[in-house]
Amino acid sequence: MDYPLYLPLIFILAGLLAALFYGLPLINSRLRVVQVSWLLSIFPLAAFGCLLYALSGIQDGSGISWQFDWLPASGIQGSLYYDNLSAVFALLVTGIGTLVVIYSGYYFKGNRSAWRFLSYLMLFMFAMLGLVLAGNLIALFIFWEITSVVSFLLVAYKTKSEQARRGAFKALLITSSGGVALLVGVILISSITGNIEIPVLLSNGDILRDSSLYPAVLVLIALACFTKSAQTPFHIWLPEAMSAPTPASAYLHSATMVKAGIYLLARLNPILGQTEIWFWVFSLVGLITMLAGAYLGLKQNDLKALLAYSTISQLGVMVLLIGQDTDIAFKALVISVIAHALYKSALFLVAGIVDHETGTRDLRRLGGLRRWMPFSMAIASLAALSMAGLPPMFGFLAKETLLATAVHPSLPEVFALIFPVATVVAGALILAQAGLFVWDTFLGQRRDSSIQPHEAPWGMLVVPLIPATLSILLGLLPEPEWLASFLAKAAGAAYGGEVKVSLALWAGLSVPLLLSIVAVACGLLIFTFRTQVRAIQTRIAPNLTINSLYSYTIKGIDASGSMVIRLQGGKLRTYLTVMLFSLIVLIVIFAGVPQLSNLLVQRPFINLSFTLSILRIFALIVIISAALASVLIRRDFSAILALGAMGLSVAILIVLEPAPDVALVQIIVDILAVVILVLALTRLPRSQRERARELTFKQSRAGLIRDVVVSAGVGGLVAWITLIALITRPRESVVTPFYEANAKLLTGAIDIVGAIVVDFRAFDTLVEITVFSIAGLGIYTLLLHASRWAGDQVSDEPLSITNILNTTGIGGPKTSSFVHALAYFSLPFSMILAVIHILYGHDQPGDGFTAGVIVGLVIAFWYVVFGYTEVKAQLRWLKPMPLISSGILLAIFSGILAALVNDNFLSNVNFGLLLNIPLPKGFNLSTSFLFEIAIFLSVLGSISYILSALGHPRISDTNSQQEVNLLDQKKETRSIKDSGPGSVETELRDKQTKRESNT
Repeated sequence: MDYPLYLPLIFILAGLLAALFYGLPLINSRLRVVQVSWLLSIFPLAAFGCLLYALSGIQDGSGISWQFDWLPASGIQGSLYYDNLSAVFALLVTGIGTLVVIYSGYYFKGNRSAWRFLSYLMLFMFAMLGLVLAGNLIALFIFWEITSVVSFLLVAYKTKSEQARRGAFKALLITSSGGVALLVGVILISSITGNIEIPVLLSNGDILRDSSLYPAVLVLIALACFTKSAQTPFHIWLPEAMSAPTPASAYLHSATMVKAGIYLLARLNPILGQTEIWFWVFSLVGLITMLAGAYLGLKQNDLKALLAYSTISQLGVMVLLIGQDTDIAFKALVISVIAHALYKSALFLVAGIVDHETGTRDLRRLGGLRRWMPFSMAIASLAALSMAGLPPMFGFLAKETLLATAVHPSLPEVFALIFPVATVVAGALILAQAGLFVWDTFLGQRRDSSIQPHEAPWGMLVVPLIPATLSILLGLLPEPEWLASFLAKAAGAAYGGEVKVSLALWAGLSVPLLLSIVAVACGLLIFTFRTQVRAIQTRIAPNLTINSLYSYTIKGIDASGSMVIRLQGGKLRTYLTVMLFSLIVLIVIFAGVPQLSNLLVQRPFINLSFTLSILRIFALIVIISAALASVLIRRDFSAILALGAMGLSVAILIVLEPAPDVALVQIIVDILAVVILVLALTRLPRSQRERARELTFKQSRAGLIRDVVVSAGVGGLVAWITLIALITRPRESVVTPFYEANAKLLTGAIDIVGAIVVDFRAFDTLVEITVFSIAGLGIYTLLLHASRWAGDQVSDEPLSITNILNTTGIGGPKTSSFVHALAYFSLPFSMILAVIHILYGHDQPGDGFTAGVIVGLVIAFWYVVFGYTEVKAQLRWLKPMPLISSGILLAIFSGILAALVNDNFLSNVNFGLLLNIPLPKGFNLSTSFLFEIAIFLSVLGSISYILSALGHPRISDTNSQQEVNLLDQKKETRSIKDSGPGSVETELRDKQTKRESNT
């Protein structure tokens, strides 16, 4: 039976879209966060159900796969792989994810901006689920990096908090460094085995272990997993990530981010494990991390920090178990993964309840909360018992199997003594931390009477109650055979052999049980004297910590950057000179200077002077003349027009090839560039333009010679490279016949260029519109920042004086009614042209990009005619961010829709043909049509961002004919007291009037 493994991912993506839609004001104002969280929980719950159902297709521990053609030319397939090992992590990701989504609604109750957190959370869930379901190492790496980026967004969610920003940066820096190591390791594995598919690699472990590159691969994979799963010394990012909202912390610690490294090590153990170096690397690092986390956790006064360090200790336990080559170790591993996820998610959620209902997580202020929060105390007590490893909790079984591994007879002699002792010590410290969490929070004396605690709502309590209850039910109820069998197969998949799993708590009197009793006794002793122990820990804290080393490293990087900056004077002319001159030298050194005579022998010119038409010669003359004019003309506006003329002349040459699609794009982009440059010209103070003109036309003779030499050298180099390419390249194209033969057949497109853009190279186009959108947002941000720095009025509520300018356009006199009528006519006309371009992009020149630019040009015309405020008032639909977001999401949706129909992302699906819908000739209702709409929306949104920044009113627009110097205006604006916007305008107007009268 075929199991669509992509369905769980589709459900999570649907939840992400729903969370984004909740951000729309129309929906956001009508639905409460609690209601939305319950609705969103349906999506991970549906994914959880799909994963449970897919388990029935796994026979005898072998996994099931789903594949699709990803990069057919490179022989790379996109694939998903699902077996019992990935099922353990995938079920935790979706199961605990469902609970965390519900909990988030109560945690952010009344917060209308919670849609942003919910969106991040769903994206994080999608990335982690994709990671554990990835069928090849490339897909796994991609999802691995997405988890790092999204975790940065979650940790830095409180963007105004310096602590949150610092913690997010540290987490991203450390985990992304491990991501680089993972990428190199994946490349080495691929080069050694010739394959990246996980099911294939599982049977090729001997090839990797016998390779001379095996130590390098192991170290790279280990670095990736150590950074992601917070192993010493890379653990320092995890406690500082506690600045994230508690739902994110609970999810990150119990089921996602930190478990990614554990999953990868368990997955690759049959491939890379069972060697001595594997044993010692992971055993020693895991052992040190286990002890370090347990020791440091006891020092903490913050509830979340205490839980963070205990998580580090448990992650060390898991890495330590993966390093062993025994079946009992992998039994302990799968039990530890589940037990830790259950009790740690419950404890983090309770910590969030305490913080939410009391306003603090500081143990020095808490205490005595049992009177006000009895249900929270009961839930915390259940989870803490499991964390302490006490019967009858499931955590007790995890500790017992760990101790059984510690006394396994196959261990080396030295390690056989260290392992049990370290396990007992860590167990005692963890038990003391569990007691600290419950006693100092809910029991004892009330320490701060200013705290007014109250119990959390029932929905907030039910969420941590579920994993806490499961922790005791799995220990008390009779052993379910299906669960034991499931865990045995999961452990066997990680071990690479058969593993027997028993979930019975009582196995008789044994050495592990005796060691467990010793650990409990020591833990109770430490808890009893915790005040004295914590005081000793504080006194013996070393001056040089790993965090200090991290700080010194960052300072060293900053110092190096400062040294580099000293070599840079901030002059763009100097930078360009160095870069272009270096480019010339490098090409000459490495490529040499080919002899023109040799090239002419290879591909001689035949009747070159006669093959060029008069029009081509004329276009070339115009191009050269316009290029020279754009450099030599002193007036900025005339130089911009000369630049536009050069671009239009290039379009003539393209038309003569003939390449009408490319020529059309060249024409409209050239016109748009001219419009944007002209608008930018209105934003530049005259004084700045004068200084720039002096740098160009009043420089020294040496500077002029330098500029001429560098520009002539670069121009000659580009001309030479172009000449070589034209002479030596083969005349017969390889791809052209393929496109000519298959454009109509495979995509229904008569226009081959349109088929290439939205069908054959659709993924490239998706990346391009994303980059174009980011560029538009970046330009908008930079211009807005520069405008604020200059003292411009940049709020969405213009100053009262600038309201006069609302009928005058940008920086010009009042426009006539005739021009107004022309603007009113041009907008619907441009919309009609855009619709035609989109509808018939497959049948004739033109596409979504040209449609977006055409409408963008008319919007620019509106800004010139009506001004910023009037445009915003009349074109309320012109919202750049929704346009860009909807465009990119629509492109992704069309790709997913195509993948569902024919298993190929962003391929062409003709719905009109499939559904037999009568349509006009030349129009195809297909995924390509949806993609054209997506391109149009993204391009229009990006252009709108740029126009919005360039057309925004500013204080200097209130001046009459003369401009105020930029620096003077900045000083004047800042010198005026905060007495209301009206007084600011009056003061500036009076000063300008005085200047004009003096003149």
